[in-house]
Amino acid sequence: MRHEEVVRRTLSSADAVGKIKSRESNTIEFKESFNKSSTAKYAKTMAAYANNRGGYIIFGVKDNPREVVGLKNTNFENLNQEQFTEAINSLFSPAIDWECGSFVLQIKCSADTGDETGTVLIEKKIGWIYAEESEQKPIMAQKANDGEKIASGDVYYRYRARSQKIKHAEMNRIIGERLAREREGLLKLLEIIRKSETASLGIVNYNNGKITTPYGVDVAFDRKLVTQVLKKAKFIKEGSFHETEGIPVIKVTGNIDLAEEIPVLDMDPNKSHPYIQKELAEKLSVSAQDLYALIWYYKMKEAKKYHIEVTTSKSGSVHKFSDFAFQFLEEKLQELETNAEEFNKVRMAYKGRNSQAVDC
Repeated sequence: MRHEEVVRRTLSSADAVGKIKSRESNTIEFKESFNKSSTAKYAKTMAAYANNRGGYIIFGVKDNPREVVGLKNTNFENLNQEQFTEAINSLFSPAIDWECGSFVLQIKCSADTGDETGTVLIEKKIGWIYAEESEQKPIMAQKANDGEKIASGDVYYRYRARSQKIKHAEMNRIIGERLAREREGLLKLLEIIRKSETASLGIVNYNNGKITTPYGVDVAFDRKLVTQVLKKAKFIKEGSFHETEGIPVIKVTGNIDLAEEIPVLDMDPNKSHPYIQKELAEKLSVSAQDLYALIWYYKMKEAKKYHIEVTTSKSGSVHKFSDFAFQFLEEKLQELETNAEEFNKVRMAYKGRNSQAVDC
């Protein structure tokens, strides 16, 4: 879905006097106006979004009461995107990927013409900024800003409509997911080396933390992960294999059996994924049937950051869900609260899933 459509849908629940039902959330924040002097404030929110699942800052909406007031000047339209990017990336690193746009929203309002009462359309100018979920978490402050009380090294995360300093559980999850991606990239690279008919040599450089292949593809890695993988293979330590610079490396020789089990991070499922489905339904105040539909519709069981299956006996297992899954579903339920048609679509798709599978 295009970003403008998301913003329009968020604001579409406005009543006759311009108040809207949608609330600020983990992915939505309202601002009455846009001011260049508030760039650090916007950057902090964008960093919090980037460390979570991405999100929108919508300009032209008062938060309390939630009312579409529109932008009163051309500050947002005159935003210099290059300068804005430079400003936020000088404050936070790695770079935050973002987009912006604006449009005119027509709102129906009651009008008293004296003889009769009717409705008129009022145009309100809306601006939006979308910060994408980062692939290089955590996004971290690299310099202080006294106005926003940002210290160098601060990491922000989006919690229930607020941008706050990250807590241990979320930071631990970000680190775990990053290590998992590095491991997956490393194994894919070794698979290419193993299957290649033209080359079977890769250089593991412990000094700069990279694997170099004959294909010109360099992949960064965590040294502990490399140790876990390479202990399954034959290797020869070379004191100065790189003859021009004398950098100590490891030369990988022989066949690496990737079918062998590679150690994974130790993880307590009761801490990383604390909810069974019944508990998740109760915490979200939703029926078990609706919960099953949402989990199926958004394919949550396919992602370990949401779900794992824990074996309890030789013939039994239990499905467990993470805090990340709870946050995701809470956000979706808030969106569907004002869109009954979309929720019914999810329910009907879930009910007809078996017939769909047969048709395919």
